[in-house]
Amino acid sequence: MKRKRWTMRLVGVLLVLAGLGGCKQQLFIEPGDYRQALDSAKIDELARTPHEPILPSTIKPGTPPATVLDPSRPPRYATLKELIAIAMENGNIGNPVTTSAGLTSDLLPTYTGGGTSGTDKISAFALDPAITRAEVERSLSKFDAQIVSSMTWNKTDQPTLTLQQSFSNGDSATLSNSLVKFLPTGGVAGLTFSTSYLNLSNPPAPGSGFVQLTTSYQPSVQFTFEQPLMQGFGVEVNQLLQSHPGSVLISGLKPSGGVGSEGILVTRIRTEQQRSQFDFQVNQMLLNVETAYWNLYSAYYNLAAQEEGMKQALEGYLYFEERARRGVARQQQAEQALAQYQLFRGQAITARGQVLTSERQLRGLLGMRSDDGTRMIPVDEPTLVPYKPDFYEMAAEALQYQPSLIIQRQELKARQLNLVLQRNLRKPDLRLLTNYTIAGLGPRLDGGGVGTNTTTSNGVSSTTFYNNNAFQSLIDNKNDSWQVGLRLTMPIGFRDANALVREAYLNMTRQYIMLNDAERKTIEYMTQQYRTIFEQQETIKARREQREALERYVRLDLEIRNRGGAGSDVNSAASFIANLLTVQRDLATATASEYQAIANYNIALASLEYAKGTIQRYNNVTVAEGPLPPHVQKKAADHFRSTTSAIKLREREQVLGVIGTNPFMPKNEEEIREAAKTAAMKADAAGLVPPAPQTPNGTVPGMNPLQPGANPLQPGANPLQPAVPSPAPAPTPAPAPKGPIATDQATPAVPPLVGSAQPGPLPQLQAADGLNGTGTFTQSGTLTLPPVRAPLPPSDPVPTNPASTVPATELPVTTPAAPVSLPR
Repeated sequence: MKRKRWTMRLVGVLLVLAGLGGCKQQLFIEPGDYRQALDSAKIDELARTPHEPILPSTIKPGTPPATVLDPSRPPRYATLKELIAIAMENGNIGNPVTTSAGLTSDLLPTYTGGGTSGTDKISAFALDPAITRAEVERSLSKFDAQIVSSMTWNKTDQPTLTLQQSFSNGDSATLSNSLVKFLPTGGVAGLTFSTSYLNLSNPPAPGSGFVQLTTSYQPSVQFTFEQPLMQGFGVEVNQLLQSHPGSVLISGLKPSGGVGSEGILVTRIRTEQQRSQFDFQVNQMLLNVETAYWNLYSAYYNLAAQEEGMKQALEGYLYFEERARRGVARQQQAEQALAQYQLFRGQAITARGQVLTSERQLRGLLGMRSDDGTRMIPVDEPTLVPYKPDFYEMAAEALQYQPSLIIQRQELKARQLNLVLQRNLRKPDLRLLTNYTIAGLGPRLDGGGVGTNTTTSNGVSSTTFYNNNAFQSLIDNKNDSWQVGLRLTMPIGFRDANALVREAYLNMTRQYIMLNDAERKTIEYMTQQYRTIFEQQETIKARREQREALERYVRLDLEIRNRGGAGSDVNSAASFIANLLTVQRDLATATASEYQAIANYNIALASLEYAKGTIQRYNNVTVAEGPLPPHVQKKAADHFRSTTSAIKLREREQVLGVIGTNPFMPKNEEEIREAAKTAAMKADAAGLVPPAPQTPNGTVPGMNPLQPGANPLQPGANPLQPAVPSPAPAPTPAPAPKGPIATDQATPAVPPLVGSAQPGPLPQLQAADGLNGTGTFTQSGTLTLPPVRAPLPPSDPVPTNPASTVPATELPVTTPAAPVSLPR
């Protein structure tokens, strides 16, 4: 027991030490903080070295940007939250969302004569509220106190004609110090302390009746107060005036500051407007980033659809070429199938370029370059649940939160205050002027004692006493004076003031009309987004039904081809091949359109929040002033980057449009040739293959090409491969957990066909397009599709809270019990 007790104590001591000292210390700052520290150091260096030249940035060679011939790059799986965090720290706003959402802006700043403008960098716009905040300090500075200090020296030596002129000859000096405070009411209060020094060349003679001081000091203290009584009177008016009314008594007094500003109240309104403008810019960037994100998502599926159509066209071409070689079909059919293949090949190349373009647009909005050696893959699941908001609740939110309307309302308030300011000019400038002065006199500024002055008048002598210390004489307050007065300045007619009042009233009326029109446009724009949501919901259903119907057609076509039902008659065979080629094109188009509609639906949800002005809340974005709060020790982008890297990616057996990586796909020319020969022999066989079984609803079971046991590319199902027993159906997997899903399957580039199209050996395939000179498939590019999504729920109404403003992406996503069907 004793040994156990000592062991527990030792463990407790170790735990306490670990808690006090810590088991792990952070060795370096986060990447985002590190970049910010580097930028701050560069800016400080620019401030310290204004005479150094500005050199161009250096380019570090890396991985060149991907092209349609070289698209292979390591994948970078990106969630929408991570990309939004990156955009908030270092992104660009992009093009206006009302014209072309989801596109970055390639315009460079332009020279405007007094500087440059035209940037769309969000970190540059983040400085604008701080700049306007400095204007508030400028406007407040006009009430700051001032110290006015002066020192003058004079030497006077003029011919004397009178006794008074003899008193001015000599040396003199004056020291004056004033403390002046500009009052919020428009007045000025001042305290002035001055000392005058005089050394007369010809002092008064004894008995002349003047104080007999050759050297004298005259200290004085003056209290000054000046107040406008009509124009410029009051706290409100002086908060609107661009500068303080100033002073008449204190000549040469300059204003403390605020000259050129719009006044305190209006400048504060400008600050709030700039803050709302920054919110507007953030909202625009958020919508552009989300639009670009879903555009990249749909571009990947468009590429998959085109490559799947190209694969089917290749199979058809090999099939009809083999039949033409055997003499049971015309060569025109093989040529028609080859043209179909080349059509899909060109479309696949275009789709690959669209993927690269969509990725570049997204990177431009994030402030990222395209040569970082990775390819960005969206992994967030789109929302497919129907969203049925309350229109009038959204309209009320739009009028309240839309930054553009906030700016317009604040501008109307500024016009109101400007009218008050201009009405002040119709008052006369009447000022109250007062001062009170205390003065002293003495031959010196230090020491003490009493001096005497003897005067004789009519033979009678009198003696007066005075302080030798001038300051003591000032304190005795034996000589004081005061002044009170009124000063009026008034233009006759007030023509300029009345014109300014009329102009201010008309500007206020104009701004009120603009506000009403802006509110109407906001509601109408929100109405359009409201309608788009329902439009895209139905479009997804229609495109899905179209794609599934075309899939069933292709499946039945395979069955007919296996039974030799292509038609022995020339006309029926021509009709058969024409219909097949048309359906292949329609299937690729329908597949791409379905996923484009899914992307458009999620873009419409974000656009609706943008129209309401609540897209920041929709994406959990908060804009605050100052540095990050103390409890936020990691930047958002760094946080999402670390969490995204830990995502468990689910692997899929197959990926749409993967050629050369599908285990059921022939890998070289010999296998392709053998598969085509077997298909042609099977089509010419005397016996017919029984039709595929039908389900009660008329659909063919196992139509999903991604479903085990039903893929036409698997052995026993593909007519281009030898017939082998079909594997047993795999058990139905459990519903997939909701969350980011991604795959990292490889797909080679589009294999073109060149050379002769006549019957004979398989045309040689170019190595630059993913195949070597012998026709063997090689990997020259990879394609990773975004995760497979849940199908759109039935059209039955989904219970929703009419007053709810829950973002659509937070709504539940229905996950089917069976594997999700994707187009081939």
